[in-house]
Amino acid sequence: MAHTYFMVLRRKLASVIAGGPAIRRFVRGHLRPLFIGALAFLMVVVAPAGAQAPGAPDYSQDELDQLLAPIALYPDQLLAQTLMAATYPLEVVEAARFVQQNPSLRGDALDQALADKNWDPSVQSLAAYPQVLTMMNDKLEWTQRLGDAFLADQARVMDTVQSLRQKAQAAGNLQSTPQLSVTTQDDDIVIDTPQPDAVYVPVYDPTVIYGPWWAPAYPPWFWCPPLIYGYPYCPEFTVGIVFGAPWPIWFNHWGWAHPHWHGHSIAIDGRNNRFWNDPRHPRPPPGGDWQHSPPHRRGVAYPNAPTRDRFTRIDPNAVRSRQDFRGYERIQRPSAPNAARQVAPPVGSTVARPAPLPQVGAPPFDPTLSRQQTQTNAQRGAQSRQSIPSASAPAGHAPFGSVPGGRAPVGRAPGPAPGPSPRGGKFGR
Repeated sequence: MAHTYFMVLRRKLASVIAGGPAIRRFVRGHLRPLFIGALAFLMVVVAPAGAQAPGAPDYSQDELDQLLAPIALYPDQLLAQTLMAATYPLEVVEAARFVQQNPSLRGDALDQALADKNWDPSVQSLAAYPQVLTMMNDKLEWTQRLGDAFLADQARVMDTVQSLRQKAQAAGNLQSTPQLSVTTQDDDIVIDTPQPDAVYVPVYDPTVIYGPWWAPAYPPWFWCPPLIYGYPYCPEFTVGIVFGAPWPIWFNHWGWAHPHWHGHSIAIDGRNNRFWNDPRHPRPPPGGDWQHSPPHRRGVAYPNAPTRDRFTRIDPNAVRSRQDFRGYERIQRPSAPNAARQVAPPVGSTVARPAPLPQVGAPPFDPTLSRQQTQTNAQRGAQSRQSIPSASAPAGHAPFGSVPGGRAPVGRAPGPAPGPSPRGGKFGR
C-alpha cells in the first residue's frame, strides 16, 4: 500500500516538473500583464485617498476640538484676545511673569507700566486678566499649538468654537447667568458679559461640559485655577461652569476686539485704545481686521511652510550682507577698459565661461618621428645656450664660447647629427 502511494506521488511530481516551462510561459503571457494593470489601478485610485494634498489642513478636527475646548465658552472679546495673544508665545511668558511680579498693579498704574513694554496689544490687554495669562504660561505648549492652529487655519478655528458651543448648549450646560450672557445671532452663539463694568472668567471641565467626549485619542486638559482668583472650588468632574472674582473693565483692555463668526475674522477698533495708538504698533484702520505681526513672534518657528511663507519676507539687504560676510565680492562696473576684474558670480547664477586660450608649448610627442624630434630639440637647446650673454671670465681664461677678437658669436651653425651609439642602441641599429 505504501509502495503504491509513493508511486502515485512520484508520477504527480513528474507531471508538475514536466509542465513547468508551460506554466511559466502562461504566467508571463497572461497573468503578468493582469498583475501590472491591477497594481497601476491601485496606485491611481487608492493612493490619493491616503495621501495628503499640499493644501490639506495640518490639524484634524479632533485636535482642534481638544485645543479649543478649554476656552470656547469664554466671552467673545476675551476669547478673541486669547487667540491673538497665543500667536506670540514668548511675549505671553514675559507678560505672565510681569503680572506675577506686580500683583498690585491695577487701572492706570498698570497701563502706565505696560506702556514701556514692546508687546503686541493683545498681550498687553490680557495683563488685566492675570488668571488667563497664568493659565497660558502654565500650559505653554498648548498656547503655542493654539496660536499655530489660529495662524494656519483661522476659519476652521472659529468654526470649531461655534461647534463646541452648540454641543454645550445641546447638553444643557450653556445658558445665560448673572455672570455670562448667551444669545444667538444668525445661527451663531454669542457670549458676552452682562455687566458693563466687570468680566467673569468661566472655568469648567471640558470633558464634561460638552457631554461625553467623542475623541478619546485627543482628550482636552483641565486647568484648576489657584484659590487667589476667588473660585469657590475646583470644578473637576463637575457639570456646569464656575466663576471666580470679577475683573474690572478698563477701556484699554476691553471693547476693541469683536469676532465676526460668519466672516471668520476679528474686527479691531483701536481709536480710543492706548496700546493700539502706540507708534511702535501699526494702527489698524477703523473697522479693519486683525493681522498677525511677525516681529512680535520673536523668532518662534511657524507651524508649516505655507504659514511661514505668508508671514516671512526675504530682505534683499540681509541677503547681500550675508554674501559679504561669506566673502563674496559685489559686481561693479570697471572704471576703465583695462580695469575689469574677475569676480565671483552670485549664488545660483549661470555665467558663460570664455573659450580656453590656445596653449603654446612643445608639440605632442610622435613616436614615428622620435629621432628627428630629438635632433631638433638638441639644436634648439644649443642655440638657446649660445644666446645667453656670457659672464666675465677670470683672468687668463677666455669666456666659454668666445672667439678670437673678443666678440661673442651671435649664433652657431648646427652641429652634425649624433652618430650611432658605440654599444648599439635604439637609434643605432
